Amino acid sequence: MKLAGEVLIFIILGFILINGININLSPPPQLKDHFINKGIKETGAINLVSSIYLSYRAFDTLGETIVLLLAVSGIIMLFEARK
Repeated sequence: MKLAGEVLIFIILGFILINGININLSPPPQLKDHFINKGIKETGAINLVSSIYLSYRAFDTLGETIVLLLAVSGIIMLFEARK
């Protein structure tokens, strides 16, 4: 009975993952047009990629950096604890 429950959970999660891949995650066209037309002017960056990455996505980038720092710190702590 336990195996049947595990198989059912595996099938349900697989179905969710497969259908989740088909979701359209592209940004709305208005956002793309705003970045292209006003991105460099609003941010003062030299190119469009830098303006999007360093200005519009700065908080997202900061969050990713903090998560990476915490992960690396945790791994270092695990290796130090084993010594």
